[in-house]
Amino acid sequence: MSQKQIDIISELLLQYSAGNYSYQGDISDHVNEFDMIISGINMLGEELEASNVSIEYFSSIFNSVTDLVLITDETGMLLDMNLSAEQSLDLLRSQLHKIHFDTLLKDSGIFDNITQELSLNQKIISIEAILSGKEQEIYGQIFCTKILDRKKNFNGYLISIKDITQEKENEKIILKTIFTAQQNEQKRVADNLHDSLGQELSMTKLMISNLRNYAGQDEKCLDLISTCEEMLDTSIQNLRTICYNLMPSVLIRGGLTNAMSDMVDKLEKQDQFEVNFRCDPKLDRMNSDLEIVIYRIVQEFISNMIKHSSATELTIELNINDNNNTIELLLSENGQGFDIKKLNRLGENRGYENLKSKTKAFNGTLNISSEIGMGTTVKVKFPIIPFDEKN
Repeated sequence: MSQKQIDIISELLLQYSAGNYSYQGDISDHVNEFDMIISGINMLGEELEASNVSIEYFSSIFNSVTDLVLITDETGMLLDMNLSAEQSLDLLRSQLHKIHFDTLLKDSGIFDNITQELSLNQKIISIEAILSGKEQEIYGQIFCTKILDRKKNFNGYLISIKDITQEKENEKIILKTIFTAQQNEQKRVADNLHDSLGQELSMTKLMISNLRNYAGQDEKCLDLISTCEEMLDTSIQNLRTICYNLMPSVLIRGGLTNAMSDMVDKLEKQDQFEVNFRCDPKLDRMNSDLEIVIYRIVQEFISNMIKHSSATELTIELNINDNNNTIELLLSENGQGFDIKKLNRLGENRGYENLKSKTKAFNGTLNISSEIGMGTTVKVKFPIIPFDEKN
């Protein structure tokens, strides 16, 4: 090997170590074995240059994607992330090796749930979750898949997160608008029934009662009048019940505390089950729509309990959490319980969907727990919306 060939090989290695893969070493006219070595190093440079172009191309795509993209190892520790994730989650690449994916989420244990689902031969998993963002919480549609090399060896997880925060906010606005419109319509119907049909029934009863003055001693006529009066009394009572269920006047006038106390009194008079009711003394009037939605959730829970549970005891608690300015509703019964997995089955969860919609419309959180033979518990939390005199 000549000194020139040694210099060429040294220069090639120096250039490649600096990342200059386009550099090519000269081959002599003799083409001996050392020229073959130089030629082989040149070919290696071409392959490295092509590979480097591919990496840069992938990297540019990786960082230009608006969705948040994260790469974790098999345990969930972060290995890499794109620019969107770095900016939205306020993370530094130097922090990556210290961060587990679950620490980015509001709820823990999601990574384990994802990996368990993927272990069941599913290629991709999609769930919704809330992430702690740089400026605010981020509602994310999370897609996760395994990363496999050419030999099908498992090398971690690729997680893509679509920011659906604005979609969720729009959904809440729509749900809240629908709920408010429904309650306004129910109030209108209740008022109309009470003011028109209710008065007409009462007037009809008065007129029928006056017929007694003309019936004399006619027993058949008196019996008929009594029957009509009883039927009218029943109709008037049923009408009052319908109006109350449509929109309890005590809820509008006296607020949630009085309405709940009134509901509990009615339940206790029926003597079907024991009722334990506790209301935080700090509970004051709130936004009327929020009071109505809490009242409706309690109604829904009690209705389901009566229909399906065979419970002998009902617990209702309303608590104020001053630390985060929330109202917390606890509903619990000791009935037969149910398989919680049914909530995810189509056609079997209409009541649950109603609860979710009402809760979501007012930025609340809903948690349901139940076991066969162990009863059911529902916990709901809402940010408190102050009372508005105009409402």
